[in-house]
Amino acid sequence: MKNNAERCWVAYSTVDSHGRATALAHRLVDEQLVACVNIVGPVESVYRWQGKVEQTKEWMLMMKCSESQCEELKRALPRLHGYEVPELILLPIADGHVPYLDWIAASGKGVGA
Repeated sequence: MKNNAERCWVAYSTVDSHGRATALAHRLVDEQLVACVNIVGPVESVYRWQGKVEQTKEWMLMMKCSESQCEELKRALPRLHGYEVPELILLPIADGHVPYLDWIAASGKGVGA
C-alpha cells in the first residue's frame, strides 16, 4: 500500500436477524471500530453447537478496518453482539485499490472521509 504503513483488514461476523445486523453495523461505524460494514444475507449456516448439528439463517457482516481498530473490535464485538460465542474472523487485506485502502486506514485515526 503506497504511503500507508498501516495494514487493512476484513472482519466477518454473523447475527440472527437483519435488524440486529443493521443496528450492530451502525454502532460499529458510529464508534469508529470499523470503517464500513457490508450486510449480506440471509445466508444459511450449518454448525455444531452444544453437541447438536444446527442449521439457521443468519446475516453476515463484512467489516473493513484498520490494524489499529482490530484489538478494539475484538474487545467490543462480544459486548455488542447477541451470541454467547460470536463469530469474529479477521483477515489481512493483501492488496487493493490504494485510495480505498488509505480511506480504511484513516478511519482508524478518526479521519475517515
